[in-house]
Amino acid sequence: MSSQRLALDAQTALAYVGQTVLVELHWDDEPESFWCCLHIIGVMFPVDGVYEHGCFMTLELNAQDKFPREVYFSDICTIRAMRHRDRRSSGNVLGRMTLTHSADVSGSRAALPARRDSFTVPSNGSTGAAHP
Repeated sequence: MSSQRLALDAQTALAYVGQTVLVELHWDDEPESFWCCLHIIGVMFPVDGVYEHGCFMTLELNAQDKFPREVYFSDICTIRAMRHRDRRSSGNVLGRMTLTHSADVSGSRAALPARRDSFTVPSNGSTGAAHP
């Protein structure tokens, strides 16, 4: 199974630096894509005739790594920047996702976070139940 890859230009890639993102990655030798949360701390652009592959320099959310890892643009199917909210507010720690870019127009079949703005759970996180 081969997923479509996202084509990132320099301006789009730079917009993700300093962001926490949810990324769908896929490698040709793996049957399924997977999602992970990363901090993007830098970007490396391809240079014609020198190095042809661009990548983000990333750190995992809970990792104790001393050095960042490369996440190559060619492995990214979907990327979504997340805006964090105060944990003492509505309980929606991840907040609203912004800056979504996806190569697959019809949508990936990989699992995504639950949609909060529905008829059962409005966007403010309230279920309408009374609390004593």
